Amino acid sequence: MSKFLMFEKYCVPETQEELFQLLRDGNPTTRVLAGGTDLFVAMKERGLAAQCLVDIKRVVELRGIESLNGGGLGIGATTTLHEIEMSKTVRNVCPVLSEAVGMIGSLQIRNRGTLGGNLSNASPAADSAPCLLVLDAQFELSSAFGSRVIPSETFFVGSGRSVLGPGEILKRIIVPRPKPRTQSVYLKFGLRNAMDIPIVGVAVSLVFGDEGSCCDAKVALASIAPTPLRARKTEAALAGELNEQRIQDAAAQAVAEAKPISDVRGSASYRKHLVRVLTTQAVKQAIALYRVGKS
Repeated sequence: MSKFLMFEKYCVPETQEELFQLLRDGNPTTRVLAGGTDLFVAMKERGLAAQCLVDIKRVVELRGIESLNGGGLGIGATTTLHEIEMSKTVRNVCPVLSEAVGMIGSLQIRNRGTLGGNLSNASPAADSAPCLLVLDAQFELSSAFGSRVIPSETFFVGSGRSVLGPGEILKRIIVPRPKPRTQSVYLKFGLRNAMDIPIVGVAVSLVFGDEGSCCDAKVALASIAPTPLRARKTEAALAGELNEQRIQDAAAQAVAEAKPISDVRGSASYRKHLVRVLTTQAVKQAIALYRVGKS
């Protein structure tokens, strides 16, 4: 393993036009650099080829948090995790995202790492991904040839692989304002309480009816398949009165939808056990938050 980062060229575009011109040829050894917290590790420890580094931090169109019509949010891809963690706007619209990114790495990592980088790395263990899935977020992708907006659920196609094409970047994350009486929770379990990726992560978003029943549910799981995924059958199992039996049935369904592997961090059977426990806890925490807000 080399102690140095090996690359031939370093470019710092100031505008989108400059950026897309640098990426236009789709050279696979041209790498986009934002925070570098994942890229530099891949280059140094896994030998990722990178002849040219394109540092996108100065492109102002890729950064910042803005309120959108309808009360949702637009979050630029190079917005740091710490900015999102501390943003009053994010906490007001989708506090679960603020809480989830606050679990990523150390404070130093969150001051460098970006939301776009966390997602574009396409890790099945990315803490931000399951939260954005249950928030029905959309991703705006851009290149020299135009832009497209896709559902967050379709962005991930495999471990370390996304739908990003040659010369294309994740520009913005669009988060709609949750429906009234929505409560969302993200729970993770790792080998350490801090600075660790999850062995399993579970995000739950519930919309409550007048009597406290669940009229809409969204559940997303991390670290249990090649990609973060929506647990559709689990969501259906949560519809109705949220009694203990329904919650346990939904947790069992989440286990059935999980397709984990065994690795050095945990066996497949252990991960399935964690899916059951965390799904149960996340649903109960969402119910508790609803009751507190109602009282």
